[in-house]
Amino acid sequence: MRDRLLAATVLVLVATAGGAADWPQYRGPQRLGVAAQADLLDGWPEDGPRVAWRRSIGGGYSSVAAVGDRLFTLDTDGAEEAVLALDAATGDTLWRVPIGPFVQAELEDGGPRSTPAVAGGTVYAVSSQARLVALAAADGALRWQHDLTAWGPVPRFGYATSPLVEGRLVVVLAGQRGEEPGVVAFDRETGELAWQALSGPAGYTSVVAVELAGVRQLVLSLFEAVVGLSLEGELLWRYDTEPHAAIPMPVVVPPDGVFVSSSEDAFGGVLLRVARHDDGFRVTEAWKQRLMRNHFNSSLAVDGALYGFDNGTLRCLDATTGERLWAKRGFGKGSLVAAGKLLFVLGDDGTVALVHADRQGYREAGRIQAMRGRAWTEPALAGGHLYLRDFDELVSLDLRRPAAPAEVATP
Repeated sequence: MRDRLLAATVLVLVATAGGAADWPQYRGPQRLGVAAQADLLDGWPEDGPRVAWRRSIGGGYSSVAAVGDRLFTLDTDGAEEAVLALDAATGDTLWRVPIGPFVQAELEDGGPRSTPAVAGGTVYAVSSQARLVALAAADGALRWQHDLTAWGPVPRFGYATSPLVEGRLVVVLAGQRGEEPGVVAFDRETGELAWQALSGPAGYTSVVAVELAGVRQLVLSLFEAVVGLSLEGELLWRYDTEPHAAIPMPVVVPPDGVFVSSSEDAFGGVLLRVARHDDGFRVTEAWKQRLMRNHFNSSLAVDGALYGFDNGTLRCLDATTGERLWAKRGFGKGSLVAAGKLLFVLGDDGTVALVHADRQGYREAGRIQAMRGRAWTEPALAGGHLYLRDFDELVSLDLRRPAAPAEVATP
């Protein structure tokens, strides 16, 4: 009996803590668009990797959070928005919890824009109309909730920021009236307000937690600045910029770089260096140019190179100097994630390609037409499976290498 109880306890701890193969929030474990290395196919057959499953899904741009054997996302049925828990192996719905009414967006593409975050057996999600909920991952039971319009109005195109779980905090852009987005942190267990910083209406980007200059901090792109906040909400540094549409998330370029971009020609992309001195932090501009104008999906860094979409062109830049290394058209306003030195590139027409992260040139190692609808949602990569979404479907591709045949012992 004691052994059975111990085994059950271990299973619960594994299921709630998450593992190295998980993708527990928007853009993955560190919010960098990079998965833990796995034994994945480095070349695809002509018909592509195996489709594990595909299923219909309601509208919206929410990506997938994957923890253990479950996936979490949001969709709409045209009347209400909801959080969904799915079986990762089959795509079947395990539970569905409505979290607010559907409101048609200005571009006739209403639905949730935010991706859930999962930690400690709780799912944190936000509707496009700014309702923040904490739900039990097991059954969707409500633990706590907030109406974020208490801090400011819903943005023009709907609430889009994805919650960040950092330690005991859940951090979101909630908005306070003024010129810049307001950042609000809640205790993730109780939902109590921990702190609020800055001011202004909610934007469309999300906060990232990183270590810069030896200090763990929260980094955020604002309309006219890039800022670093302490985990207590105190301003550590600020770098003023030209006004720009702050939609893509900042990208950390080790050891001390932060790349920030916008689709606007006047802004382009800038790499900042963050240093710590006796009198505080100093931020300098390493380079700035217009060859990586991210629209709404962020770039990622692999081995000293930046890969991302310059509006409709996939580009590779030297992260240290900003030098253009190569460019590839044909994906539209796409997105990408990485595992090791493999890039998984999703075109806005549902095309997905396997590309080697090679500074010397574009090297494609497989391509399929995975979906037919508009695919503006960034993929998720967990447990050797790539999860792709357009406005109608969710697809799981099995990227794992086939298991080697077992050796037969000879007498």
